[in-house]
Formats: sequence, structure tokens, C-alpha cells
Amino acid sequence: MSHLQDSEHDHADDREHDLEHEPALEHDGGATEYVRLALMAAVTVASLSGWWRHWMARDWLALVATLVGGFPIFKEAWENLRKRRMTMELSMTLALVAALCIGQFLTALVIAFFVLFAELVEGYTVGGGRRAIQNLIDALPRQVRVRRGGQERELATNEVAARETIIIRPGERIPVDGMVAKGHSFVDQSSITGESLPVERVEQSKVFAGTINKDGVLEVIVEKIGRDTTFGKIIDIVEQAEKSRAPVQRIADRLAAGLVYFALGAAVLTLIVTRNITSTIAVIIVAGACGVAAGTPLAILAGIGSAARRGIITKGGLYLELLSRIDTVVLDKTGTLTLGIPEVTAVRALERALENDVLQTAAIAEQHSEHPLGEAIVRRARERQLPLREYSQLHYSPGKGIVVDESGTRILVGTRALFEEHGVWVPADALSEVGGHDGAGKTVVLVGRDNRVLGTVTLADQLRAEAKKAVQDLKAQGYRTILLTGDSSHTAKVIGTELGVHEAIGDLLPEQKVEKIRELLRDGRKVAMVGDGVNDAPALAEATVGIAMGQGTDVALETADVTLMTSDLSRLVELLAISKRCYRVIMFNFWGTISVDTAGIVLAFFGMLAPIAAALIHVGSELAFILNSARLFRESPTDKKVSSGSVQGLDPGEMTFFDFPFRLKKSRK
Repeated sequence: MSHLQDSEHDHADDREHDLEHEPALEHDGGATEYVRLALMAAVTVASLSGWWRHWMARDWLALVATLVGGFPIFKEAWENLRKRRMTMELSMTLALVAALCIGQFLTALVIAFFVLFAELVEGYTVGGGRRAIQNLIDALPRQVRVRRGGQERELATNEVAARETIIIRPGERIPVDGMVAKGHSFVDQSSITGESLPVERVEQSKVFAGTINKDGVLEVIVEKIGRDTTFGKIIDIVEQAEKSRAPVQRIADRLAAGLVYFALGAAVLTLIVTRNITSTIAVIIVAGACGVAAGTPLAILAGIGSAARRGIITKGGLYLELLSRIDTVVLDKTGTLTLGIPEVTAVRALERALENDVLQTAAIAEQHSEHPLGEAIVRRARERQLPLREYSQLHYSPGKGIVVDESGTRILVGTRALFEEHGVWVPADALSEVGGHDGAGKTVVLVGRDNRVLGTVTLADQLRAEAKKAVQDLKAQGYRTILLTGDSSHTAKVIGTELGVHEAIGDLLPEQKVEKIRELLRDGRKVAMVGDGVNDAPALAEATVGIAMGQGTDVALETADVTLMTSDLSRLVELLAISKRCYRVIMFNFWGTISVDTAGIVLAFFGMLAPIAAALIHVGSELAFILNSARLFRESPTDKKVSSGSVQGLDPGEMTFFDFPFRLKKSRK
């Protein structure tokens, strides 16, 4: 996505400036902060009681508490001043020094206490989300049972090699990616896909690291270990996403820095006009409030986390922000709107034949076929428990079909050309069946025995159950929906009509899909391309945001900006809702900060706001905007109830990346 990369490069020179407000986010609630705030609170209460008047003429204890307790503020202010950065800590230091100079020691102490308390809460919210990644890594099993030399051994997970067989008992977390060699169970995959219900796993089924075996014993052949697993790759992506900075975060930082200049300018004006040092201090304090600086990265982090626990992996805040601006959703057909697996949709018998005879005859010929259509026919015959006798000879005609000899008779399964080649007359009823469905997204196969056509079998790639509802939801939210496919234009039109998309285009090669995306972008559209991440990778890369329905595949995780870990299209609707909610919260914080600061400056200018009241507004507004962003950790993006996807097997108080609660209790290391 070159145009996005260019956007990132444009801001490369601003990285140092972008970190202006980072120090305030690094307070992680250690013991020192607790002790400092407790002592400052105790001195504040003592000062308010007036006990010091019996011992000293001035409240020197409040002065000492301000200087000692406010040391983190002074230290950050000095460091930022040396680097020529204008930050909230610098403006607060000026206010504190001014208050101390005019003898308002208690006022200075209360201001310092509130500022440090606000930063402590910021540290809890942001720091807790960052530590959640490590908690998730630590949740993986450290020991595993391995079968070596016919015996089971308990080994460290990092000692296991690929192709070895491990044993997973009920209730245990699976430590590797692999394939089930033996056993039957249900596996809780919520930590990977966000699915609320356990998924059945039998022999030859794939299992992922980080998921939980619920019922039976599974023997799993190891394929990937540690960071090479899907779970490990997700953690890597999420770690990088957390470190990345969306453009809106840079705007928030610039707004925060601008407000500091504005506060100092307003303070100078207040001092010149009113000659009131108390009002001037109040202006500096109230205008220094900038919850948007902390609320914006927190909202981005919450949005990424909210998506992740629904099985949606976003590679960074940049893409979450871009998703909020999307107005067009382009959908690939195969593997996205459809299952990508043909199924028998109809069996029609001609003359005196029976449906089961037609299906059984076709399945006998196709029973050893590796063609998707043949496999679908055999699968349906076995579902009906029809016996499949072996044939003696087989002749395959590319593009036409197959002919086999079975019990002294000849079976033909294929196209009209195959039957005509073998001198078999095809009745009009069969021809009308073929002509009525071919080109409409369906394939009709003729089935015959000796010189007689028994009937037809119709096959089609099935639409996903939730595809139509997902398209309707997208349209209801105002998105333009477009279907692109390599199938015929007639097939595209039929499927497009069934789904209700605005536009359906067929007969497209991969490069033509890319050109269509470029055309939409030239028209000023913001395009999200949704595909399987394999054959449509170029189109995904060209779109504003590329979204892959990868079901956990490596290629999807690597090629797309966003990966849906399940094949449920409703997650796409949820993703777009999350991005819009995240953007609305950030915009509310933006304008809320400007409004509060402006109102506070006006009140302070006219002497209607004391420094302590200004400090309360400062802290109150910052906490309000932080908590407003923290709402995203909990709220469902849509009216539809979505499973939390919580990871079982962890202490209820722990925070996992896929179930981000806003908890203060156990966010400390």
C-alpha cells in the first residue's frame, strides 16, 4: 500500500515531536507513586485542619510536600525544556512556582496532587493494555506431553520439534499449531477467532496454539511452535500495532502542544489586563488540561483490542483510522461471499430413473476423483448412505468428463460433448436443464449409463449463510457495496442480485480487479477490499484498507492490513462499527478539550475560578476524556450481542489482549 507508506514517511521527521506527551503515559502505578500520593494527601488534610498554626507562621509542610511530591512534574518539565518541548508538565511547573512565590502553598500542593493522580490513572489504563500482551504469552503451557519411542514424556514446550506427536488432555491449553492425528474433541478457539462456541475437532483437523481442548484426548502432530504459530504471529502483529501511531494521534499531540502555548499566552494576557496573579495561575492550570493527549492513544488501543477479541487482527491504528473513513466495500466472491466449496444443489432424474440412481451412478464414477465437483458428488452420495461399487476401467477426457466400466456397463458423467462423442443422444429435457443453469453460477453434469441419459446433477458454490445479511447491514450503514469476480458476468449478476449489492462485475482477471480498485480511488472513493488474501493479494494491497478473511492462514496475516480470523462476514460489519465508534470518541475528546479549556480560561480571566477549582477542572476533564476512551474496552460496537471471547484458564482478574477489560485491580506488575 504505497500511498499509505508514503503518508507514514511524510511524518518520519516528526517522531521526536510525537513523543512529547509519552512520559505522562509511563506512570505505571509503582509503590513510589502510591507512597508519594498518600503522603501528599495526608499533608493536604493536615493543612486544611490548620494544626500547623500552633507551630509555625507559614505552612512550610505544604511547601515541602509540594516540592518533594511534585518532583516528577518538575523533572519532566526540566527535561522537556532542555529539549525545547512545550508540554503540560512545563505549564504546570510555572503554575506551581507562581503559586509558591505568592505564598499559596496549599493551593500548589492540591494542584500537584491532582496532576499526579491524573497521570497515575493514565498509566493504569494504557500500561494495563500493554502488559496484557505479556500476560497472554505467559498463559501458554510451559510443559507438554510428547510421545517419543512409544512412551509419553513431560518436556518443556521449547524442546518439542516439528512432526512430533503431543498429547492434549481435556481442559488443557494447546501449546502448538498442528494437525489432529487421533482423537475427537471440541476446542474453544475464542482466543484466536473470537468464536463463542467450541468447534469440533477430529482426525486431520487443524488446531491452534492458545486454544483450549474441552472434552476428549487429542493426539496432535506438531507443525509450528512459539512465535511461528498463528497465535505467535498475532501477538507480533498486535505488539507492532500498539507501538504504531495513527495520524490522528499526531494531531492530538500537536493540539496538546498548541494548547500549552495558548495557555501561556492567555496567562500573559490575563496578567497584563487584570494584574491578578491568582487569576493568572488559574488560567495556566485550567488551560493545561489536555485529556486528548492521553485519550487518543487509549482509544486507538481500545479499538484494536476490541477488534482483536472478536477475532479481527488490525496491524495498527493507521488502518483503524482509515477504516472510519471508508465509503465503499469491495467484495471478492470465491472464499469471501461463498464457501469456495461446490455442493450438490439438485439431482434430477429423467424418464423412469430415480434420483438416488442418478446420484449413485455419478458417485461410482467419481469416487476416486480429486476434482472439487467429483468430490462434492461423492460427499452427497455418502450423506445418503448410497453404496459405491468399484469400477474396472476409467477414461478421462479433459474438459468433458469421465467414462468408466462398472458391472459390464458403461457409465458417463460429464458434458454434452462427452455424450455426443460416445454416440449417446441427449434428450431435450436434459439440454434445457443444462442451458437453464450454466452461466448462472451453477454447473450441470449429465449422468448416463450405456446409451441412456439417466439425469443431471447440479452443483454450485454456496453463499455463506451470513453473506446476504452482512451486505444488507453494510448498505444500511451507507456503504456502497461492489462484487468483483473472475466468474462470468452472468454469474456475477445473478449472485449480485441475490445478495443485493450495488454493483456486480464479472470476467475479471486479478490485474483487472486492481485496475477497478484504482478507478474507484481516482473517483475519490475510500475503498476497503475484502478477499481471501491469496489470489486477490494485489487488489488488497491497492485498496485504502485490505481486509483478508484468512481463517488464521499465514498468507492472510502477512498480506492484509486487517485479518478476519473467521469466515463470518458479520465480523466485517463489526470492524467498521468499531472504527467509527473509535473515531467518534476521539473527535468528542478533541472538541471537549477545546471547549473545557476555553470556558475555563474565560472564567479564570474574570476572577470567577480559583486555582484549586481550576485544578479540579483540569483533573476532572482529563479523567472524563480518559474514561470516555476506556468505554471502548467494554462496549459492543453493534446492537448485536457479541461474545467477549475471553480466554479461559486465566485468573479472572488477569487482563488478556483478546478480552480487554478496563480494570485497575491487577494492572500492576
